[in-house]
Amino acid sequence: MIVNILLPLNLNKPFTYVVPKKFNISVGDFVEVPFLSKKYIGLVYSKNPKFKKSIKLKNVGRKISIPPLKAEVIKFIKEFALYNLQPIGLVYKLFLYKKGFDSLDKSLKKIQSFDEYKINSIKEINYNIDQKKAVNSLKKKINYNHFSVSLLHGVTGSGKTLIYIDVIKDVIVKNKQVLILLPEKALTEQISRRFEELFKNKCAIWHSGIKDKIKKKIWKGVFKNKINIVIGARSSIFLPFQNLGLAIIDEEHDMSYKQEEGLVYNARDMVILMASILKFPIILATATPTIETYYNTLKDKYNHIIVSKRFNDMKFPETKKIKITKGELSQNKFISEETISYTNQYLNKGKQVLFFLNRRGFATYVMCYNCNKRAVCPNCNIGLVYHRLQRKIMCHYCDFESSLHRKCIDSKNCDFKFYGIGVEKLLDEIKLIYPEKKIIVISSDLLKNDDLTDKIQKIENNEVDIIVATQMISKGFNFPSLNCIVVVNADNSFFGSDIRSTEKNYQLLHQLSGRAGRFDDNSIFILQTYEENNKLVKALLDRDIHKFYNEELDFRRQSDLPPFSKLISLIISGPNQFLVQKNSILIKNLLPQSNNIKVYGPVTAPISKIKSNFRSRILIKYDRSIRPQILIKETVDKMKEFKNIKVDIDVDPINFM
Repeated sequence: MIVNILLPLNLNKPFTYVVPKKFNISVGDFVEVPFLSKKYIGLVYSKNPKFKKSIKLKNVGRKISIPPLKAEVIKFIKEFALYNLQPIGLVYKLFLYKKGFDSLDKSLKKIQSFDEYKINSIKEINYNIDQKKAVNSLKKKINYNHFSVSLLHGVTGSGKTLIYIDVIKDVIVKNKQVLILLPEKALTEQISRRFEELFKNKCAIWHSGIKDKIKKKIWKGVFKNKINIVIGARSSIFLPFQNLGLAIIDEEHDMSYKQEEGLVYNARDMVILMASILKFPIILATATPTIETYYNTLKDKYNHIIVSKRFNDMKFPETKKIKITKGELSQNKFISEETISYTNQYLNKGKQVLFFLNRRGFATYVMCYNCNKRAVCPNCNIGLVYHRLQRKIMCHYCDFESSLHRKCIDSKNCDFKFYGIGVEKLLDEIKLIYPEKKIIVISSDLLKNDDLTDKIQKIENNEVDIIVATQMISKGFNFPSLNCIVVVNADNSFFGSDIRSTEKNYQLLHQLSGRAGRFDDNSIFILQTYEENNKLVKALLDRDIHKFYNEELDFRRQSDLPPFSKLISLIISGPNQFLVQKNSILIKNLLPQSNNIKVYGPVTAPISKIKSNFRSRILIKYDRSIRPQILIKETVDKMKEFKNIKVDIDVDPINFM
């Protein structure tokens, strides 16, 4: 028998091998095969009876004693690779156990009991009227043996988790498996505790921080159908589910679902693709859906379940705009006196206060007074950020770092001045205002290993008074004592000037406001602003999410932007600027163009150089009714002929830098 086998390599096609008669091999089996000078675990992709036997082929070495992949999963691998224009070999690699099947196989034989994951009983949940309506509506719209997508659109603090838990119960009764996808590792810990309380047993958690010993057990428990519930990050979608009956994507709008390095894909979209092939329902849960998801509900492509009230009928935080005065700015103060009067009220009541600023480091602009030169990364055309706690200036794109000592004119040291505010500078001001208060900082620069989980627990246990944080805090965390949130600079464009910046900023701040007042009616969300007519601030003050989405859709419709069209981004990069420009033009000329496929560029990327590589961008816009990936793939295959350049392909991009 002759078969085509996928290899876990950066290759875009399977390779052909002969199966010795002693092996009973079918499509979907894992096998060991030689390739060049090494051996790899390959996947039997298809049979090839028409192959010319005159050509000498290598033999399959051995069959791996791991359950085969279903035909539907193989189809998913194929569709995944084609849609994202990624090498099929690397997509297949995602389904392999990273530490190797031999190591796994030995360990699996020792693992027999999964009692800690067994669901023996389910605690009853007391729903309010709004939640009960949502539960009933979901159950009416979901057929557990058919594909469907339902948006559970609940306001922040409405108890969306409790609502979809009731649906999970129905799936478990049918002995099917459930995947709950979360955007943040720290969130898995918080939600798993809630699940363990309700299901009275341990939940399987899957992310990069889980120990290998535990991962092996979960892997076996999943493919043996002994584990019913998996709570995980992006990589959990590649676990060997045998009987997946439901997938829930919590905080579906979150950008963390998009993997932008290496193999580029959006985990949310790929779960939906998987569900459409394997025929099971999807629940998208969020208070601020993506524009695409919202649009799909308007077109009745997705079911739309709205929960408009908070759990226990708690009131939403009062949203207040506070204008920063010129006098305060001249004194280099970033927290208004009016803001302080509000924060004092809550701190005096024993409530927590959160100061939010989405800027890492101490100062975002570093300049020398002697030579008038800005501190710029030598590898990227971007300014360096001063991190005072580390006493270094750093690049947030290539991780370049340096001390502040730099020779200036007349052989003197540079006289550095610092402009702009980062979270470290904000922390200094808060410490001066509140020297006796317990303060905690949440920023990626200042966290190590499991620090985030520890800090989240301290906030939950009310062991801190003040939180100073970047956007990491805006995820779906639940803080019982947090009643006052201050956005230090609501005028900041947190995500640059890309086509999604308005949507992203609105989602971020709307989600942030939802962290306050979940267990107390008396709460406030303060937006400090320097501008009189900030449209984003106005939208947040209105608290009319449907009005905001409809206005954004009107803008996108007029501009023919997603969701009314679709985009594919190509970044061409390399160390030689001339070659990058030349090859970018050649690639553009190879790309398909028609009335339904428009190619824009090449243009210099907004960040024109990263890690010593010059960057050029091509943007493909195409009609939603067509699928140009097959045509574009032909161009992608030809790109391998271009030397000394790299081409990064991003389908449905969310980052335009």
